[in-house]
Amino acid sequence: MATQKPISSISYNTEAFLKEKLDAWVDAHIIQTYMYICHKGEDGDKDHIHFRIEPNKKIDPMDLEAQLREFVGSEKKPRCVRPFRPSKEEDWFLYAVHDEEYLKLKYHGGDEHEKLPYDWRQIVVPDNYDLEVAFIRARASLKHSTVALAKRIQAGDNALDLIMDGENAYVANALARAVYMDDYQRLQMEFSSLQDKYYQLEDAISEFGLEIVVDENGIRHLSIPESD
Repeated sequence: MATQKPISSISYNTEAFLKEKLDAWVDAHIIQTYMYICHKGEDGDKDHIHFRIEPNKKIDPMDLEAQLREFVGSEKKPRCVRPFRPSKEEDWFLYAVHDEEYLKLKYHGGDEHEKLPYDWRQIVVPDNYDLEVAFIRARASLKHSTVALAKRIQAGDNALDLIMDGENAYVANALARAVYMDDYQRLQMEFSSLQDKYYQLEDAISEFGLEIVVDENGIRHLSIPESD
């Protein structure tokens, strides 16, 4: 489907071939800019290149994929790219360098944070693209992620604290409700469990011919029921 939104993919092309195509697309005003970084293969994958493009007009990703079919030496099959996917700059940037904080937030409980780290200066962009500004923007986005904000609430901040720090009021309140609801449900379950145990205790006490009474200070005592 044609799109004008930023998209990204993973390339198995040679770097020289991919860069030549990207530069040609910029010169032809097909895309406004691009960024890519070369990664070593991990977990059985081959060496590859993560790349992202910002279209200058509506483009058909499948047409671009076809242009990136590269025949290399005696290799029987052409090198190619994976299907394009929508791409947010900050997410692409932080994953591209395997930012440890980002991976821990994004893949909490998984092993994604164990990937090889890369330096942001290894990302290749056109001469007119300010890579350092993009890096600063990407790092700044970490503290505004929903996961990071939820962790702040769990640590004791409330929705008003987040709003005073410039966070969206709707997002702050929604996260606070979600976190507090988890606490409410946990307490409700604990209360129900204790209530069941209390009823069981009452039944056991009754079997011994006793009853629980509450004195004027609100303290419970065991008592022998008065006979009629």
